[in-house]
Amino acid sequence: MMKQKLWSLAIKSKSMSIYQMASYASQNTRFYNNYYKGYNTDDFESLPILTKYNLVGVSPYDLLSDEFKDKVYLYGETSGSSGAPTPSFFTKNDFEGLISLSSLTPYIKTIKEHLKKNRTAVNGLTFGYTVAGFSFGALLQMHGAMVAQLGTRSTIGTPVRTAATIVKLQPGVISATPLDFMSWAEIIRSDYYPLDYEKTIDNIKVLLSTAEPCANSRQHQIEKYFSLTHVNTYASVDGFFSLPCPCGEKHLIDGINYIELFDHKMQPLGVSGKGRLCFTSLMRKTTPMVRYMLDDLITITDSKCEYGFKKSVKPHGRYELSLELNNQTWGNLDFEEIIYKYGLFMDYKVNVKNNHISVELEEYPIAKGDYDLSGLEDELYTSTGMKSVISLHPLGYLTDCWKVREAKSIVKVIDQRLSSRQTIPQIL
Repeated sequence: MMKQKLWSLAIKSKSMSIYQMASYASQNTRFYNNYYKGYNTDDFESLPILTKYNLVGVSPYDLLSDEFKDKVYLYGETSGSSGAPTPSFFTKNDFEGLISLSSLTPYIKTIKEHLKKNRTAVNGLTFGYTVAGFSFGALLQMHGAMVAQLGTRSTIGTPVRTAATIVKLQPGVISATPLDFMSWAEIIRSDYYPLDYEKTIDNIKVLLSTAEPCANSRQHQIEKYFSLTHVNTYASVDGFFSLPCPCGEKHLIDGINYIELFDHKMQPLGVSGKGRLCFTSLMRKTTPMVRYMLDDLITITDSKCEYGFKKSVKPHGRYELSLELNNQTWGNLDFEEIIYKYGLFMDYKVNVKNNHISVELEEYPIAKGDYDLSGLEDELYTSTGMKSVISLHPLGYLTDCWKVREAKSIVKVIDQRLSSRQTIPQIL
């Protein structure tokens, strides 16, 4: 609690108001100087919303503050589903501040306890464009870990080589997407190192994940079958930030970002409830983000967290992939939350049709005798009002554990109805 209060005071002393940040962006970046021509930055709500589509053809340097051109030392960008990734520059202070802020999560106590017994950590998060790989590696190093920086997708860290490294190093902590972690574990179990599987998995006490959204029920299934603590993180390279917590929620820290929510017609909904996420960074001046439409579908609520956090955010998935069912807006994580209540599956695909929902599930070998498909069918019907046709397939139907994944696994729910408003991303 005391640590939170000290951080809160430090954040308040350094954060700007929304008006100050809008004015700063206009005066210090070429992009906002042009974008806000004819607007008064003191009238914040009159300022145009910035979407990723507004950045098509824009040089990243036009979003870099003049004040920090000689101080930035790290560049990252979003995955770029519009064909124009949102850029983000970091100074050394930006990056170190982000890592320090991450240490506010109560999970850090658990991580440090396990690192005292086994300092080895394997960082298998991607190093390509986002800063997830760099930041999670740095976080573990800051707390005393010896980190093997492997990366995935854009490095030579192939699944087989990564599995071999995990067996060799016997780490206590791994950072990875859930899909990658489960793939490596299956390679070890079934193929290359079956005799080392039990010892290797027993050694892994903490899984840190980000980059690809993960429902709470999926997190709990991973914890159950691998007997570890899964720290499930929701954040974005362009500045949105939340803290995972053992209470089961993801928390927002006052003073980091100002959040606005919008409906499907881009009408404002306020700062709490369910809607499309738009945020203004109140601290990061290096690459100012003002009224930036991250456009995830989220719910913001008050929290009664035992650790003292006051606000929580629940992600539902990308708005562009959302759909309307039973008078509710559904994101892919809403389907995922239901699906993983009934077992640990490797992956899934949902197709919403005019008269039923088709659900394809991929078995995960260590859990395949423990599925309740009738329970899943009943809950889907109760929640969506539509009949479901569920099919179960062997591992390999959706996922090739042995193959390098060149893209995020994001498009899991497809609305095939004529009423669909989904926009399938170009780049994942």
